[in-house]
Parts: sequence; C-alpha cells; structure tokens
Amino acid sequence: MRAEDLSPAQLRHVFGSNLRSLSASARSISALCVELGINRTQYNRYLNGEAFPRPDVLYRICSHFDVDARILLEPLETIQRASRVGAIGEISRLLSDLDMLDIPQQALPEGAYLHYRVSYFVPTEISCTLVGFQRDSHGVMRLRGYMPYASSDRIGLPRAAAARRFRGVAFRQLMGFSFILSMERTPLMVLGGFEPSYLGQENFYFGSSVSTQDVLSPAPILLQRLEPGVAAMIAVRGKIGIHPRAHYSPLIRGYFDKHQPA
Repeated sequence: MRAEDLSPAQLRHVFGSNLRSLSASARSISALCVELGINRTQYNRYLNGEAFPRPDVLYRICSHFDVDARILLEPLETIQRASRVGAIGEISRLLSDLDMLDIPQQALPEGAYLHYRVSYFVPTEISCTLVGFQRDSHGVMRLRGYMPYASSDRIGLPRAAAARRFRGVAFRQLMGFSFILSMERTPLMVLGGFEPSYLGQENFYFGSSVSTQDVLSPAPILLQRLEPGVAAMIAVRGKIGIHPRAHYSPLIRGYFDKHQPA
C-alpha cells in the first residue's frame, strides 16, 4: 500500500514502529529523551503511534538517528533497503563511468579457476579454492565459489553450500584485472588483483590480496585457469582444500616460498 493511501492512524503506527526500532539500541528511553530534549510522556505517545512530532522535534529525532523524514511514511526496513540500493547504484555508476567493468575476453576468459593462497590458519600450508568466472547479461564479469570445508570447519561455519558461498565482481586494470568479493553469510571481504602469465605460463595469474580477516599486509595469491570440461574438474579435485606445500607442484609452492615473509 502506498503512503498516500494510508490513514492518519496508520501513518502514526508506521512512525511509532520505526521509532521503536530506532530506540531499541538506546541505553534507556529516559536517557534518550534527555539527549533529544523531548518530554518522556510525549515520546511515549510517539512510540505508541498516538501522535506525530512537530517539525523541529522531528528534525532532532532524524538528526540523532541519522535518518530522514521518510520515517513518518515508510517502514524503516524499506528506507534502509532503498538506501543500500542507492549506494550500490552510485558505486556501479562510478565504475561504469570509468569503464572498469569492460574486461576483454583474452584478459580473463570465462570458466573455472583454482585460487591459491597461504592458509589463514597454518602458514606452512596452502589453501586452494575452486572459483568460477562468468559474464552476466550486462557483460559484467562475476565470480563465485565456495569456501572449502577445511576452512569453514575451522571458523565454525556450517557445511551447507549457502553458508560457504562467496560472490564478487572483477574489474579491468592496466595489467590484468582486480576483484572484490564477499561471503554471503559471514562479514568477510577480500580485495585483490592479478597480472597475467606467471613465469610465462598463460594459464597462471599472480597477484596479491587483502581481506578483512588479514589487513596488515597484502597476501600473495595465484590463479590457475582450468581447461573446460568435466575431466579437468575431476583431475584437480585433490587440490581443493588446505594441504602442505609439498602437495602442490613446484611452480605453485615456489611462488609462495619466494614470497614467504622474512
């Protein structure tokens, strides 16, 4: 139902519900009223949907909670969702203006890749994750994968695919490409970049990344493009997970040995 179709009583109910949600994090309603300079009895009337505040009082409420006057008309979750969508839209427009989403096919072919990095948990071991890169209907290169069981078990995530899934977007850069990804169910984000042809190997990309789990210094990373087909996927099954460095080829473990912190 549109806001203009609501009765005054229904609008007061919307405002009261929003105000209760915003006030929930306050130390106490009494202390909040003191901060806002609003009479406690009158504030209770707002909370109960019995009255609207005067413009000057509404301004103090909106300023305190960093919201706008839409809290009089729309449910708080709708306003917050619209704000998030608006922010994402601004980011998308910025990237589009900079032409960073246009990655040539030869720079990053679609398909399956193996992503290698030093394990967060055991520095002498290497974590390997299967990642897929695919262009969407707008030509944006998206990446998707699942945290290995060995990693999710260590941080207490369920083994269900939805709990381990991550998604991201790749961007064109001067050499190679950069990316940003995030977990769907865990507040973990990673930002990094790759350059092509590690040691002349066209199917290997080398680079570094930082994450919200490890932000002190960039971590070396490798990306290996797999040949298309089921056979290639079966052949690399044993690499996925967390394994000692000796488990991997000299090219892979040599890259991480070379970038071992002093």
